[in-house]
Amino acid sequence: MELLLALPPERITQGDRYGLLPVRMAYRIGPGPRLLCARGAQSIRGGYLAVDCTGLETSGDPLPCARQILMECKQRCAKGIVLDAEGLPNGCIGPLVSLLDHNCCAHGWTLYVPESFAPFTAHARILISSAITRGTLERRLKQAADLYGTNRTTLAVEWMRQDFLLPASGPGEPISQELLDSQLRRLEPAVFLDRGLCAHYFTYMVRRTQAHFVLFDSPASVREKLSAAQRVGIAAVLLPGPEIEPHLEEIFGPV
Repeated sequence: MELLLALPPERITQGDRYGLLPVRMAYRIGPGPRLLCARGAQSIRGGYLAVDCTGLETSGDPLPCARQILMECKQRCAKGIVLDAEGLPNGCIGPLVSLLDHNCCAHGWTLYVPESFAPFTAHARILISSAITRGTLERRLKQAADLYGTNRTTLAVEWMRQDFLLPASGPGEPISQELLDSQLRRLEPAVFLDRGLCAHYFTYMVRRTQAHFVLFDSPASVREKLSAAQRVGIAAVLLPGPEIEPHLEEIFGPV
C-alpha cells in the first residue's frame, strides 16, 4: 500500500523514514486554463505534484494546460499527480482530467483524483474521503473497491474536528485544534473511540438544553483508519502533512 504525505513545497519531512512519499502542494490551475506555480516549486524533485483546481470554472482549450502539467511532472522527476478539488468539475476541467489520465498512464505515472472526477478517468486512483459521520469507514472503502477495484481505491485521510448540534441533520461546524484542546481541558469529557468511524467523540451540553457531539481525530484514530485500509487491501492512502507530521512516530512507530 502506497503512503503519500501532502506538504508545502519547501517543507522538510521525516516521512521518508516511514516510507511516506511527499505530495508537494505547489500548483493550481488558473483561468485559461493554465498552470500556476507557488514559490518553491523549482526545488521539487521526486514524489508527487499536487495540483489544486478547487472552485475553478473556466472554459478554453485544456490541451495546453495538460501539457504544462505533464512537462512539470517530467522536469520534477515526479511519480505522478494528485488533483485537489471539491465538488464537480466545471467547464473544461473534466476534459483536462481525461487528458491527464490518458497521458499519465502512457508515461507510467500515477494520477490521483477526487471521486467526483472518476467519470472522466479510466486509470486514475480514486480518492475516498475518511470524513464520514455514519456507517463505517471499512464498509465505505469496500463499496469503493467494489466499484473501482482495490488497485484504484485510495483513502484520503482528513484530520477531522467537527462540532455537531444534536439532533444532527447535516455536517458539523469545523473547529480549530486550539478550541478542541480548550474544550477537552475545560469540560474533561468522557472521550470514546468509535472503531467504525475510526474517530474519537464526546458530548457536552450548553445551557442544559443544547446537546453537542464533537467528532475528532488523533494519532490513534489515524492508525485505525490505516488498519481499515489495510484490511480492505486498497492501493494507497493520502495523509494531510501539517496535521500528521508532528505525530509520525505515534502513527507509524511500534505500538
